[in-house]
Amino acid sequence: MKEEKVFIPSTGIQLEGLLSMQEASSFRGGVILCHPHPQYGGDMDHPVITTAVEAASQEGFSTLRFNFRGVGESEGSYGEGIGEREDGKAVADYLYSRLKNNHSPLILVGYSFGAWAGFPIAIEDERFEGMVAVAPPLEIYDFGFLKGCKKKKLFIAGNRDFFCPPSRLEKWYQQLEEPKSLVVIPGADHFFLFHTRYLSQPIREFLKEISSEYLVRSP
Repeated sequence: MKEEKVFIPSTGIQLEGLLSMQEASSFRGGVILCHPHPQYGGDMDHPVITTAVEAASQEGFSTLRFNFRGVGESEGSYGEGIGEREDGKAVADYLYSRLKNNHSPLILVGYSFGAWAGFPIAIEDERFEGMVAVAPPLEIYDFGFLKGCKKKKLFIAGNRDFFCPPSRLEKWYQQLEEPKSLVVIPGADHFFLFHTRYLSQPIREFLKEISSEYLVRSP
């Protein structure tokens, strides 16, 4: 998997990203990856993000991971979630413009803060067919925007995550619309220090399902 360094315009600033494009013969869609909180060391090189990139690539998806404003070589400064959502929209437009097939599905993968910042974009944008939240921090942020969302959703969390306690996660998950799936990884906390490898299989299975539907619809 080869990644190309790109710079993406977003509301007067430039965002740093890494783009990996699939060959036309294996292409299944595009995945955008949103990293954890910018003010707590989160960036696009976090092992959770790179693991998800590799999983998506293995399933034939082009990928674009990027740094939110103020992180790495991305210009600007932390935007309290509002600016970061503008970044996500800009990145979605950029990736879609690079995809050879304009009917291909987009998927958003967000880790922690990245899920909270990115999901509203995927919910509102009809180009997105699904979204993956890794360790959604339910104890910190309101995820009420997911109410009524009927797009495909995958949630992955550890059973030792203080920011996403299993009991709260399960109760919240039950209230969400189908289609949805939940994977709880035993022993993992919010940071997945020794458990990142367990993220690959559920992400690949989720993407495989979406790509299968895409192939059925393709001419």
